[in-house]
Order: sequence, then structure tokens, then C-alpha cells
Amino acid sequence: MTNVKANCNTAFSPMRDPIDHHPLHIGIVLLVGGQSKRMGCNKQLLPWRGKTVLDAVCGALQGGWGGQVASTVSCKLPFVAVTGDDHEKLEPIVTSYGFEAIRNDHPELGQGVSIAMGVRHLMNTSPIPLDGILCSVGDQPLLTSAVVHEVIRAFNENFHPKIIVVPHYGANYHSGNPVLFGSHWFDHLQQIQGDQGG
Repeated sequence: MTNVKANCNTAFSPMRDPIDHHPLHIGIVLLVGGQSKRMGCNKQLLPWRGKTVLDAVCGALQGGWGGQVASTVSCKLPFVAVTGDDHEKLEPIVTSYGFEAIRNDHPELGQGVSIAMGVRHLMNTSPIPLDGILCSVGDQPLLTSAVVHEVIRAFNENFHPKIIVVPHYGANYHSGNPVLFGSHWFDHLQQIQGDQGG
């Protein structure tokens, strides 16, 4: 497993040298189906810097994955957001960033079910085989495109189907989100059950 320490000052650079390597294809599974039991309301819909928490997360993921995506782009991005009870409120936000929204009708069964649904959806709908899937949660507005880019860069530079790239934050080097899984793990991710993460 490769560990990546988040560095928000990292300059963007090409993911892979197109002369020496084929480009890697990476999808995104965004988990937005939480029930927010502790908060009492959906954290992702709370206001944040003029928009919502979810807008901040989607913008960071989109920007770190490959920059701004024009609304006129006709190609389907390998982005899926797995919603829950607030599907109708969350769908317009995530789709504005290129995510397809699918609903987990049983979010009470835990995060693992949403991960499995999202990975399965990408596997079944992606027009090209994916080399990696980035899994993220939708309630962390301090996530930046620089962190997402750094995770993807580390994945590209150290690529192997069994790689897992996990960012680490702070002086205590705590692991966090988003996590990028190589293709070896796709079948395992589709089997997750209950309230466990990848």
C-alpha cells in the first residue's frame, strides 16, 4: 500500500508521460447517502462559502481529477454519486459536477452497501476498463483539488493493480479520504457489506 501525505502546495503536473505510458483511467465513487443521525440534518446540504458542503467536495474531486468540466461536454464522466434518503435534493448538485446519481434505497444498511453499489455501477457502465476507483465521502468541505490530484499522481507514479493510495493528514499523520483503489480490489469492493469502508 502506498501512503501519500497531503500537501496542499503541490503544483499540478501531467499525470503520466504520454510518450512512455498509457494514460490510466480512474473513476470516482462519491458516498452521499449517509443518514446524518448525529447531526440531525444532512451535513452535505449545509451552507459552505456561498454554496453547500457537497458543492465544495464535488468541486475538489472534479478539479483534482481533471479540471473544470464544461456543461456542454457530451461525454459521460466515470463519476457516480450514491445517494440515500435525500436523493431529490442531492441529485441536482452532484449532476452539475458531472456525477451520475444512483439511489441506495437502504442507507441504514451502512456505507459498505453504497461503496459496493457505486463500484458495481462504474464497472457496468464505464465504456473503457478502469485502472482505479477513487472513493470519497460527501461531508468533508476542506477537501481540496490539490489533495485529490496528489492522490491520483501517486497512483499513476506507483501504479500496480493491487495499489491502494491513502492520504494522510496533520502532524499525527492520520489516514483519511479520498482513497484510491487499483483494479485488483474492484471485486472485493463490490462484496462489502454493512457499515465498513473500503
